[in-house]
Amino acid sequence: MQILMEFIQTILQNSNLKESKLYGAAQKAATNPEIGITIQNKAAYHVIKDCATITMSYLPHLVFGSYVNPFESLKGKFKKEHIAEFVKQSETNLSLNQLLNIIITKAEKMNIISQQQIAPKPQSFDLGEQSIDPYGSYGLDQPMAAQTTNSTTPVEMLCKAFGIL
Repeated sequence: MQILMEFIQTILQNSNLKESKLYGAAQKAATNPEIGITIQNKAAYHVIKDCATITMSYLPHLVFGSYVNPFESLKGKFKKEHIAEFVKQSETNLSLNQLLNIIITKAEKMNIISQQQIAPKPQSFDLGEQSIDPYGSYGLDQPMAAQTTNSTTPVEMLCKAFGIL
């Protein structure tokens, strides 16, 4: 069964959204869908189990999205190791990867972080007359488009967004 990591737990515990308290009940229902009820249709067992599993996976998305300003509300509430664990798990877990993308996108839209940085312009070398180019200097006098590169790791971006030094 899925263990609730500290990063997700912090998002859920600091929310006033009533649905943020569903995680524990969903975890129980995913483990034993018949807890407290009598299932008369065998298919309902699987529906309850699957709904509970989906709730556990996507409840953090709903809760994070409900914060008016999640970066201010959650500022200083995380530890760097919790963020690192979340980012590492997001590499192999689809729903966590989606949540990571939601958080980074929201931080960029709120101008809290900038994922892209202007890369230095590529150097050009003068090869002299030894190199005969049948196209001449076609296009070389045009300004090159700025290239962007991701020079900040997701852990660094989240630490900055949530005020962790």
